[in-house]
Parts: sequence; structure tokens; C-alpha cells
Amino acid sequence: MDKETNRLVELALAWCGPAFVVGYIIFWAILGHYIPPPNMMGMTPEQMISEYYGKYQTDIEIGMIGCCVIGLLYLPWSIVLATKLRNEDGTLGALSYMEMAGGLLTGWLLAFCPAMWAACAFFATTMEPATIKLLHVTTWFIYDCTFMITTIQTTGLGVYTILNKKQTLFPAWAGWCTIAVGITFFPLVLMPFVPGGPFGVGGTWNFFVVFSVWLFLFFSPYAYFLLKSLRKEEGPALSAAHSR
Repeated sequence: MDKETNRLVELALAWCGPAFVVGYIIFWAILGHYIPPPNMMGMTPEQMISEYYGKYQTDIEIGMIGCCVIGLLYLPWSIVLATKLRNEDGTLGALSYMEMAGGLLTGWLLAFCPAMWAACAFFATTMEPATIKLLHVTTWFIYDCTFMITTIQTTGLGVYTILNKKQTLFPAWAGWCTIAVGITFFPLVLMPFVPGGPFGVGGTWNFFVVFSVWLFLFFSPYAYFLLKSLRKEEGPALSAAHSR
């Protein structure tokens, strides 16, 4: 593959990240009625049906199935980001693979868990409420309590950004921010033990703070600098093409 074609492929993959964010807001947050999510630890099985799955059944079905597709766009974005984390000799090191592996597993989680919630919605009126709640709660435990998957991604990315003094793609402040983002995820382990408050499933910290810092302190800066670097490569490539 020639250099210009490779750049266009990478540019397309880089745009998968913003497409994922927009799509997930539509399918997961809006259609899924997850702003904030239902307080599962403080609701009876019957309330889960009457106040959530039964009330918004069609919206949740469409939204969660949409997430099964759109959630995996996080995967190619993470891969193209990893290809930019190179050693001086051009190879990918351990930190690059940490970012890539964390992104791959995060992408899978972003699609797998909505598939389970979609199943809850499809069978909400035909199965026992206790069974629906069990599947819903189990999936949320997986979704939140495996946060280390994404923390590994942000740590690998952040450490590379800070320690590689010769790279000019990402500023050092972005590295510090993305490491901090990974640290903010740790209170998610409290979610199964509290029925509400800031550390509940829809709490101020475990929902609004966690998702906001992920978007504004990790994803947005790196998506911006990644796209900026690929657009910067366009100028030399076009000049070379015209010279031929």
C-alpha cells in the first residue's frame, strides 16, 4: 500500500472515534434512557420492569442493538492510535500494546453489554422480573467493575506521551490528563455495594464525573491531535503527487 493510501485509511479509522461518541450518545444515552441509568440497586424487580424496561421497551431495544454496532467503532480508533506510539526505531513497544489491548477490550465491552440489555428489553414482558433484573445487574457489574481494561489503555497511552520526549504528536499535559482519567475510574468498585449517592450506578461521581472526564480529558484531546497529525501529512503527500 502506498503512503497516501495508507494515510487515507488511517484517517478513516481515526474518524471512527468521533463517530462512535456521537452514535453512542444517541443509542446508549438517549434511546437507552441512560441519563442517568435506572437505580438498579435500589429498585425491586417489578420496578425495573414498570419504571424502565416496560416503560421504554422499544426505545431500549433499538438503542442497545444500535450500540452493538456503533460500540465497536472504538476498536479501529484505538488501533490507529496505537500505531502512532512508536519507539525511535519505528517499532511498537509495550506501552503501545497496552493502549491497543485496552482499546480492543473496551470496544468489545461497549458492544457486548448493550447486547445483554437488549435481551432484557426483548424479554421484559415475557420473563420473570427477577430474571430480568439479575441479567441487567450482572451486566452492569461487568460494564463498570472491569474498568481496569480502560485504565490499562489510558495508562499505556499517558506514560508513552510523558516519557517519550522526542514525540511531538501529543503534548505532555494530555498524558497526565489521561492517566488521571484512569484513576477516576477506581470508585466504580463501590457501585455494587451502595443503593445510591455519588458512587451509585447513576451517581454524580460514578456516572457523570467518570463519563465526562473520559470524554473531555482523554478521548477529545487524543482524537483531536490524532486527526491533526493525519491532516498535517496531507500537505507533503499532495506536494509529492503534484511533483510527479
